[in-house]
Amino acid sequence: MYRSSRLVSLVAVAFMAAASAISVAADRVVSAVSYGVVRLLTAWVEPFQPQVKPPSQEKPRVALVAAKSFVARVLKRRPSVHPSWRMCPST
Repeated sequence: MYRSSRLVSLVAVAFMAAASAISVAADRVVSAVSYGVVRLLTAWVEPFQPQVKPPSQEKPRVALVAAKSFVARVLKRRPSVHPSWRMCPST
């Protein structure tokens, strides 16, 4: 009885070791194939995507427009000076 339970446990350990080795090998193969597929897809899809401008190129233009509108508002508020009277255009 003692020998048969020892033999069963050795066979079970051998199967566990084989299953672990197969699992590690399959994981390596699957990860290598998925990495290759992802690289292939990114290399194929990337040229067809539209180029997006970085936000740093957009900000100076917005700041310039804001500055111009501020100057225009200030110039509108300047009073008209005539020799006989002064009048602000906003009133």
